[in-house]
Amino acid sequence: MLIRGRRYFAVLGFLLLATPLVWGMVLPDSPDLIHKEGRRLAPPPAAPADFAGWSKLPGEVDAYLKDRFGLRHAMINLHKDLTHPVLLKVNTAALIGRDGRMFYEGNEMVRQSAGLVLRDQRVAEAVDMIASMRDALARRGIRFLVAIPPNSSTVYQDDLPIWAQARGRKTEYDLFLQDLAARGVKTVDLRPAMNTIRAEGDEAYLLYDAHWTARGALAGFNAVVEADGHPDWRIDPATALGPPEERKGGDVARILGVQDDVTEKVETLALPPPGKDEAFSQDVMPDHVITTGKPGPTVMVIGDSFTASYFPLMLSQHVGRAIWVHHHQCGFDWKLIDRFRPDEVWWAPTERFLVCDPGVRPLDFAG
Repeated sequence: MLIRGRRYFAVLGFLLLATPLVWGMVLPDSPDLIHKEGRRLAPPPAAPADFAGWSKLPGEVDAYLKDRFGLRHAMINLHKDLTHPVLLKVNTAALIGRDGRMFYEGNEMVRQSAGLVLRDQRVAEAVDMIASMRDALARRGIRFLVAIPPNSSTVYQDDLPIWAQARGRKTEYDLFLQDLAARGVKTVDLRPAMNTIRAEGDEAYLLYDAHWTARGALAGFNAVVEADGHPDWRIDPATALGPPEERKGGDVARILGVQDDVTEKVETLALPPPGKDEAFSQDVMPDHVITTGKPGPTVMVIGDSFTASYFPLMLSQHVGRAIWVHHHQCGFDWKLIDRFRPDEVWWAPTERFLVCDPGVRPLDFAG
């Protein structure tokens, strides 16, 4: 009788483990749900071609399945519903700070901002790759600049619990800029621009979302063009920002399952239409090019969701073409450089994507 009972438990356990896998193949969650968390779907694992490829395969398979197992979003919401009465302040992927500000905890973001994660070897590898990119672009006569949008947890340190505050510790952002400067790579630190917004009593980042506000993005853009020798490209917030509008939820609120319960007033970007905007990838956040029909240079921004809808539109007020390409954790397609032949390239992944994924470099990059 005891053996038969164990068999039933074994069958039940198998069904519980198999259900998410089967559900994910039959009715997978929309990729939009991953995109709304401020990140991209892990790509399908590539067929290994050598020993290094085989050694990376388990991690690639694991990342792929984690993003695609069935009922993933429903389980996140269920976890929130079960733990919310007991644990009001934290979630496995989010943290609620003082005054209700929500911080994303994925990609080691909060610990990275606190200096509790300092992956010096991976920072050095990213710097080596970026310096090689700079050299390869210089041989083509293309200018290059690095501008990293900081984490919200870097800018709003005082809204975090004491354990999550840097309190003088060196962070990866510090080390990254230091190493790039030593290699002679042109950089701009965007943290002072965000701190200036706060000092003026405005919001640099959204309360319930990991991203910056339109005002924060505009301040970041103005800091970049100033450092890049284009002060005439600066955009005046007084004319570029529309009146505040109510915004429901946010990507971190969505992770916590409270996206319908929180709202905030946010300013919107009110710039003239950019011209012809064409996508040239099939991603949820597609690579795209704006052709303005005006004389001026071509500028390519290699970034993520922080810059996708902001920097090309801002650039289009001044340039001939503005191109936006996702960095793919350093695995973007290098052939796009030769396809579009930009006059300038801005490397602008968000701070939490400051280091490359292990072993990843731009596709077809020989530098």
